[in-house]
Amino acid sequence: MKGVIGKILQLMSPRERRRLVLVFSGLLVTAMLQVIGLASILPFLSVVTNQEMIMENQLLNWLYTTLGFTTVNRFMLFLGFLVLAILIISNTASAVVTWAVERFSWMRHYSISRRLLATYLHRPYEYFLNQNTSTFGRNILSETGMLVGGMILPSMELIANALVVLFIMVFLIIIDPILAMVVTVTLGCAYAAVYLLVRRKLAKIGREEVAANRERFKHANEAFGDPKTVKLLGAEDYFVESFSKHSFIFSDRVATGTIIQRIPRYALEMVAFGGLLMIVLYLIATQGDMAQALPLIGLYAFAGYRLMPALQNTFQAAAKVRFHIASLEAIHEALEGAEDLSERSAEPREKISPLSFDSQLELKDITFRYPGADKPVVESLSLAVKARSSVAFVGKTGSGKTTVADIILGLLTPEGGIMSVDGQQINAQNMPRWQRNLGYVPQDIYLRDDTVAQNIAFAEPKESIDMEKVLKTAKIANIHKFIVDELPSGYETVVGERGVRLSGGERQRIGIARALYYDPVVVVLDEATSALDSGTEHAVFEAIENISKAKTLIIIAHRLTTVRSCDVVYVLDYGKIIAKGTYRELIDTCEVFRKWAKTHA
Repeated sequence: MKGVIGKILQLMSPRERRRLVLVFSGLLVTAMLQVIGLASILPFLSVVTNQEMIMENQLLNWLYTTLGFTTVNRFMLFLGFLVLAILIISNTASAVVTWAVERFSWMRHYSISRRLLATYLHRPYEYFLNQNTSTFGRNILSETGMLVGGMILPSMELIANALVVLFIMVFLIIIDPILAMVVTVTLGCAYAAVYLLVRRKLAKIGREEVAANRERFKHANEAFGDPKTVKLLGAEDYFVESFSKHSFIFSDRVATGTIIQRIPRYALEMVAFGGLLMIVLYLIATQGDMAQALPLIGLYAFAGYRLMPALQNTFQAAAKVRFHIASLEAIHEALEGAEDLSERSAEPREKISPLSFDSQLELKDITFRYPGADKPVVESLSLAVKARSSVAFVGKTGSGKTTVADIILGLLTPEGGIMSVDGQQINAQNMPRWQRNLGYVPQDIYLRDDTVAQNIAFAEPKESIDMEKVLKTAKIANIHKFIVDELPSGYETVVGERGVRLSGGERQRIGIARALYYDPVVVVLDEATSALDSGTEHAVFEAIENISKAKTLIIIAHRLTTVRSCDVVYVLDYGKIIAKGTYRELIDTCEVFRKWAKTHA
């Protein structure tokens, strides 16, 4: 349990830990009020059964005379209302603290899920190469809820109820040490025995529940990843069955865990209430006089009324915590190193000044291999890109073209070599400044389920979008006329999830407009015109060439037309540059380029 609490505390910020201390202080106060309420029952019942105690008991006699009572009945009414007031205050405080516990716990759902999302987004690009994105959604949306509902909240309930049980037991020991110790040992051993019997089973099915949850998220995401192909191949039942298998396991394990948490209460209630009955019989037998036994019987009856729910809740909370340990470990692992990531990404993008780029970008002896790969995909590669020039990379699939582009974009960190801009080496500290210069157009454009305008101004809040820039870049990308003439609401038309209502060429041109929206100095096009027809492709590149004097173009070529007018073309093969020159020079001197040109005309 100590390790669990330590991991939970590590998930909280210092401010949240300070709030937790306040919440626990409230739990301590309410536990004390519960005992005060319980303690007030004994003198009241004693007076009810024996009015002479008012004069015999020093405290009661002092209250009677100090407050000026003249009749015993009125004093007894006063004591009754006093006990009632104490109970009202105790229960009101319990309600307020319960609200505070619930709010604190579920607000951690907000803060941890937000922190998880930020941590994932700030991870290096390499991190995503070996990850299934369904894991991110599962942890952020599902496992965080499991963590709060099955770990943080039960942990706090466990401590709260344990305090109530402890304080009541201490009070009972003060009243009758032998009887209270018998009750404590009997109930404690009963609950501890049941917990020890089920704890391993709970941990095992908890791990199975997390694994099944991961798989059902994965299969659900895959089912909707390409609905067109799913419909065409009639693969609906395949994905339903794939999902159902893991969904069944998930539901079964959750149900089993819940049953294990709740079923023992019925056996334990028999132990507890049977014990209470034995206490009553014991008091009747030992006290002799029923009038003398009645106050203690009432005390233990009220103690049992308070104690039983606290014991049940303590056991159930402990079982929940044990069941959801796997969720805690999953979240804890996902947030590992989050502090370093947050420090790296602390400064907002708009406050980062772009790195000057007036001369050339240079890659020198760059080597890179993907995680787990035996051979580098780029090896000892050197090249230079002059400012305000157009450069193309060509080569067969797997030659390293996109990898080189990703290194230039700062998405991949080479294991050897350096990248410099105007003689200044690019490193982790100034990489954000270099990236402020970049615009990127990938082969597959991702569009949000939002308006055209918000997809062009991708990361801009709606109220901050510069529509003049949106219109300007849309015209450059040759998409403005289509948006105005063909879409029902123009730039306010919602494009659907992943731009499903647009053709591939239309999505591509919106992606080009997006890359130009922030007026980048360098534009990287990674086979960005592969989805365009020849007429649209020509129009797009004609528009880009109009501004190429002020920008640097780096093009991963898919078609021959995209490299004809480039200042320099680099031919890559197995991660190395085997030739460079203009289009005409390479046609004359490079056999590999001539073959590529014939197949990509």
